[in-house]
Amino acid sequence: MSNRTLLLGLDLGDDKTQLAVYNRESREPELMGATEENPEALYDTVIQMEGMEPLTGFLPRIRQGEEIVVEGKKSDPVNVLAYYFRRTLAQTRKHYPSETIRQLVVTVEETSLSFVQLIYDALERLGIGRDRALVLGHKQSYLYFVLYQKAELWVNDVGLFDYDGVHLSYYQMQLDRRKKPIPVRVMERDFTGAMSVADVDASGRGAVFENIVYSALHKQILSTLYMTGSGFEDEWTDAVFQKLCVGRRLFRGQNLYVSGACYAAKEMGGKPRLTDYLLMDEDMLTSHLSIQVYKDAKVKDHILAKAGIPWYQIDNTIELIPDGENELSLTVTDIFSQKQRHFILDLEPVAGKTGRQCRLALRVRFSDIHTCIVTMKDKGFGELFPTSNRIWERTITIS
Repeated sequence: MSNRTLLLGLDLGDDKTQLAVYNRESREPELMGATEENPEALYDTVIQMEGMEPLTGFLPRIRQGEEIVVEGKKSDPVNVLAYYFRRTLAQTRKHYPSETIRQLVVTVEETSLSFVQLIYDALERLGIGRDRALVLGHKQSYLYFVLYQKAELWVNDVGLFDYDGVHLSYYQMQLDRRKKPIPVRVMERDFTGAMSVADVDASGRGAVFENIVYSALHKQILSTLYMTGSGFEDEWTDAVFQKLCVGRRLFRGQNLYVSGACYAAKEMGGKPRLTDYLLMDEDMLTSHLSIQVYKDAKVKDHILAKAGIPWYQIDNTIELIPDGENELSLTVTDIFSQKQRHFILDLEPVAGKTGRQCRLALRVRFSDIHTCIVTMKDKGFGELFPTSNRIWERTITIS
């Protein structure tokens, strides 16, 4: 019988995909499929079925809601993704034939709700539910990658330049050690326009990029710089990078995001080491949403939505048995200020049944980073108190 022990990171790109397994002996990500000719284990995001033309460019079409046509027939985007995930994840069988997935983190550049949901649906068809899967943006994977490096590499801020030959983005990791937990944020700048003027020759491109870096780092104290993306594979980068090494460490490579995703899988599926840090970006909640329940002879705060989790990841349900209450109170707690707000949920739809005569399914999910949707459903209580099939909702705005 297989053991659920594998901690996997998968960087799903429009053109290239990478897969890494957390190696418990080396305590580092191990790239699946790396060869001497392809040391970064970058593989085309292509579906190749026997006797059929290769299916390329399917990921952008899925993300944009376009039809996927295979051999003249429309294909369900979820099935296409599920097939691709199955073939990609199968790479682990060669090295780990008796082990299966404990935690999988898929990292993507764009985290729109519709695209993320398609990924979760595809993984669900492979038997990998949300309890074992997480979708993260590249910026979050970057944070996990840095925080799993030696502490001296991020004693100050850390910068990342991502360049695919056309688009140039800069991400700066910033920590505020005065707060508990320590918030870790990403400051982002787009230098695509500035870099586009350097299309004439390599020397010009190098000079422009050097100026961009010094502009981004002006009055900033950085411990380390990372360079990732196919645009940094050209020879013009060597001389520039040598100059940029003065006073700081500099690393170049194509496996940063997949390694970060792998470390995230280790953090969630193994013994966590970042409990003192809260990784933040525009998708992360900064508040807990909780409800008081009576369980195991104690009154406890049950977390319905946890700060530091992407809003699109949250879809939690709890069953409650009202004991005379005509309303429920949800508490929103800002983790930095510890300020609390309370929201009252009316139980009028099950009036007369709140004295242990009904079970309520309370579901919490988000439509965006600020908007929480709370759904309640009357599930009845045995044969004596059948369900009324009543369902009602409340929308809560979280600052």
